[in-house]
Amino acid sequence: MKLCYRGVEYDYNPPSLEVHESELTGCYRGRPLHFTYVSHVPVPQPVATMTYRGVGYATTPQGKVVSPLAEQLGRQPVFQTVQSTDNSVLKARRHLLKDAAEAHRINMQRSLEHRIQVARSQGNNYLLEQLEAELHQLA
Repeated sequence: MKLCYRGVEYDYNPPSLEVHESELTGCYRGRPLHFTYVSHVPVPQPVATMTYRGVGYATTPQGKVVSPLAEQLGRQPVFQTVQSTDNSVLKARRHLLKDAAEAHRINMQRSLEHRIQVARSQGNNYLLEQLEAELHQLA
């Protein structure tokens, strides 16, 4: 098929796919509907070596999962201590986590204080008691 885009002509040959009608049928707005599917579409899968919860595995181009470490080295322990030669990275991460936890605690406390003010203004004593108990648990 000859096409033209901005004055440049080119040949376009769309890929032909072998389509089969499936056994599934349906009804759409009162009319029968027959579903079709492509018989074979190769979908290339990424090949990668990954780790999930401390267990290494790899994926193949066919989409299968294999565990190369278990086959080569025997069974690896799931939980291992982190051995790092650069402790500054671990210290920075620990400091960042502490800062995030502190900011989360402050935000929760502000939210509770606001909810207590609203409960006081509405005169809801039951809710006020619950929120104050929650505030004492937080602090």
